[in-house]
Amino acid sequence: MKNYLPILICALLLSCKSENITDQSTGLVQVALADVVFESEQSIGNRAAIPDKPTRQRNTIELNKDFLMVAELRPEETAATSSLKDGSRAESDTTTLATNMRYRVLVYDQAGAFVTERDYIRGQEASTQALELDNATTYTFVAVSLGLTSAMPATTPAVATRTLTNSQIVVTGGTSALMYYQQTMTVNSGVTNRLDIVFKHKKPLITVTINSQQTGYNITSAAGNFRPHNSGMTVNLADGSHTPSGTNQNVTVAFNTVGSRNITNTSTNFINSVSNSATIFTISSITIGSITATNLVPFTDLTVSPGIRYNLIVNIVPNDQYITHMNVPSARINGEIWALHNLGVTNTLPHNPTTITSALHGNYYQFGRNIHTATGTATTTNSNFNSNAASSTNWNAGTESSPVKGVNDICPAGFRIPTRTEMQDLLDDTILTRKGSFNASNTNYGSAAVFTSRRNANVALALPAQGFMNVTTEGASTGIDNRGSRLNYWTSTVPQSRGPVRLLITNTTVELSAPDDAIFLASRTIRCIAM
Repeated sequence: MKNYLPILICALLLSCKSENITDQSTGLVQVALADVVFESEQSIGNRAAIPDKPTRQRNTIELNKDFLMVAELRPEETAATSSLKDGSRAESDTTTLATNMRYRVLVYDQAGAFVTERDYIRGQEASTQALELDNATTYTFVAVSLGLTSAMPATTPAVATRTLTNSQIVVTGGTSALMYYQQTMTVNSGVTNRLDIVFKHKKPLITVTINSQQTGYNITSAAGNFRPHNSGMTVNLADGSHTPSGTNQNVTVAFNTVGSRNITNTSTNFINSVSNSATIFTISSITIGSITATNLVPFTDLTVSPGIRYNLIVNIVPNDQYITHMNVPSARINGEIWALHNLGVTNTLPHNPTTITSALHGNYYQFGRNIHTATGTATTTNSNFNSNAASSTNWNAGTESSPVKGVNDICPAGFRIPTRTEMQDLLDDTILTRKGSFNASNTNYGSAAVFTSRRNANVALALPAQGFMNVTTEGASTGIDNRGSRLNYWTSTVPQSRGPVRLLITNTTVELSAPDDAIFLASRTIRCIAM
């Protein structure tokens, strides 16, 4: 028996050593779904030349002789959202992270050959067979999901010929989401190999809102659709792109809160089409008060990109006219309501007389301040001048597309300082003419730009050419500049790393831009817009 004991011990040691070698030959990959995001237009190269200026598509059609339908499509802003590892900006989509949502993870080696795949259920990842891969080996991981709780379609082609390049799934049903993720990772034994999936949407989603507040009537019924759209698609797993297939059809837009003056679509139907500039939005029927209309087409040429979430807002507004809004004499132009006078002007005066006088010249304000630094006829600033720049959010505590009246906004109740977008709307919706000499003089009060409605020539705004109170590069006030020859009007918009945007009009040019940081300290005039 003693002779066998050493042999038994050796056998046990060899067994343990062999077991350890086996454990070290593979690494365990832990899979988890961390987030789902929409792309930003900037990250896919579709942003405008000015990075802070949102891409916007806008159109106006007549509902009837009394009302207009002003439609606007813009990508959802990403200012307060996360940045991805690749440096792009994205917007988190928590609504798609449903419990029991199914997704697939596929693994390929460095040559692109298929290794294995696993199907997971969000929240139940531990119930799926463990994903063990060779130690010290680099793999490409691909994850894909349709955002559904039903089983994923099979991967093609057959395993024997499957590669990263030719892997696909064929989907029947075009309104589901399509989310994709890819990561290259080296798997090691003895450590935690985490695959934290951050899905990116690969199809566009448009949220539609119809607003009839300005009409005073409720929307009692509405239905709409988008096209082109297909009933199926083939997804290429190499990059997450998809090719529409099946029947060419409309995707339905259904609405909730019908019976109110602000309705939003209830469906989360994704549009199944490739990037295009030919997407059509149709309101097939709508009833507002006693008005019923059918087959209204606000857009026939929308530019829509994969993976972007858009907001489409349709405002039903009365036709262009003069009104009194919140006790302020105003003009409604294409649904936006503008005060008829500059801040600091007695608003009972005729707003667009044959000859502009000094009485129509308003006060001057530094950006972000709620107190004037000069009256309309002054040539120097008063003791309110501040050599320190105000916060960029003092006049707009919201965003460019959803402005919120800031703490120092000096406009009267129900009004605020316009954004760059709203000032651009005024330029787009009117015909610009000039009156007066447009010669620079401290005593020339007669020059003005006149903005006449394109739909009603009897409605116009007159903005006097008041010039501005200039400053030196060191921030010292130098008094009036360009009175009579230039309009200089504030907006509430401040692009990143720039000064505030102002409207500048001369006798030959129109400019809506942000020159430099120094203009925070300059004093300009203000024309208010209704909130």
